[in-house]
Amino acid sequence: MTNAKFPAPPDYWDAEPQMMTARELREALEDLWEWVDRAESVHEDQAPPIRLIEDVRTLMRSIITERVERHSEEPGRTAE
Repeated sequence: MTNAKFPAPPDYWDAEPQMMTARELREALEDLWEWVDRAESVHEDQAPPIRLIEDVRTLMRSIITERVERHSEEPGRTAE
């Protein structure tokens, strides 16, 4: 699935954001963002397929959505 020259993304595919702690969500998002940043920065002949990067970004969106939802439920805070 990935180019042999570039490491696979962190394995959070089966993670359920609703079941993760705030710390786990933050760490997962940081890990995934670091991978995407590196994947988009390398030369195209070493980069993973665009589809894989898009899939990782979709996973990141689900984590961000959960984080925003949790923050919006805290008294005195807004979703922004």
